[in-house]
Parts: sequence; C-alpha cells; structure tokens
Amino acid sequence: MKIRSGRREVLGTLAGGTLIALPVGLFLVSCSSSDSGGGASAGPQKSGTQIIYTSSNVQSHMHTFGLAMSAIATPPADGVSGSTSNDGGHTHEVSISMAQLQSVGSGESVKITTSSVSGHAHEFTFVNVS
Repeated sequence: MKIRSGRREVLGTLAGGTLIALPVGLFLVSCSSSDSGGGASAGPQKSGTQIIYTSSNVQSHMHTFGLAMSAIATPPADGVSGSTSNDGGHTHEVSISMAQLQSVGSGESVKITTSSVSGHAHEFTFVNVS
C-alpha cells in the first residue's frame, strides 16, 4: 500500500480499490463487474435534506436509498423503513432501527441488508456525511 500525505488529503491504493480520506471518515471505493454481489458501493452523496446511499452490486445492478439527515440527527423511535430505487423492475425494503441510526450519528458505519427479492438482496453501508 502506497500512501502520500501532506496538506492535501491522503489517498492510497488498496487491494483493487482506492482509500479516500474525507473530513467525515474513510471510504473504500472499488469497481467490480461481478454478478455475485460484492464490491463496494459508491460513497453517499448529499441531495437537499437527504443523504443518498448506493447499494452493493448484485446480479449486475444496484439500488439507491435516501435517508433524511434529520433521521441521523434525531433518530425516530421506530427507526426508518422504506423502498429502494427501482432497478431491473424491482425494489427492495430497507429498515434501520433507532439504535442503528444513533450509531451512524456517532460516527460509526452500519451495514444493512435489504429484503430479498427475485432471489437476491443488497447491502447498504450507512455513514454520517453531515
């Protein structure tokens, strides 16, 4: 692993991916053409009052899921549940508990597996990007 450091951000190459240091944490970004599920998803992106997360790549497709930033700041007692984006003619259900949202709010990353549809599920990694 080769790391350069200085006044700019730290970047390194790591097992087929790139380690990216951002003010809110580290993300491993890699590309995969595998149909078996694996490969890291794209990092989360802010869009208005939501953070948009991208799932793992399974059966040559991914889904997105929008989470309100307020759900991380003040997690609802019932957590958050909802559907992913539609890709390949289907969606998946995602459920994040209050405790998991609190973990995200405190700087941890939380992995959530979606419901299984058409014989497969996806994984989301939730992190706080605010």
